[in-house]
Amino acid sequence: MARRSAPVVVARGKRHIPLEGIAELAARLAGALVLDALAFIVWNVGTRTPLALIADLRKGLHDGRALGIGIVSAIVGFVFIMAATVLLLPAIANPARDLSVLELLTFLVALLVEILVGDDVRRIVGIGRAPSA
Repeated sequence: MARRSAPVVVARGKRHIPLEGIAELAARLAGALVLDALAFIVWNVGTRTPLALIADLRKGLHDGRALGIGIVSAIVGFVFIMAATVLLLPAIANPARDLSVLELLTFLVALLVEILVGDDVRRIVGIGRAPSA
């Protein structure tokens, strides 16, 4: 079973969150942001224009290799997203209430990261191609 972070201690009306709980939450949040950003980098979401997306979809319908690459990249991206969600779950006190909000925030920050460094990471790793303008 997953280990829960240390409980919040309330003394004289003030909330005290142990430092190790904050460090664990920060590490889990940073890891989830990196995993979400990697999913967006694999998908090339932030830098692909709508016209390039339509052209890629059309190419996938006519080229079996392009369709296979698209399916593999979709699966890899979903694995990154699921890993990010699993990483966040133990850090959330009430997942039924807070998971959606926290995941949405990590998605938005990860999308910003992908827009800022996605092309550079794809070029370094050698995946995909530069987005068509």
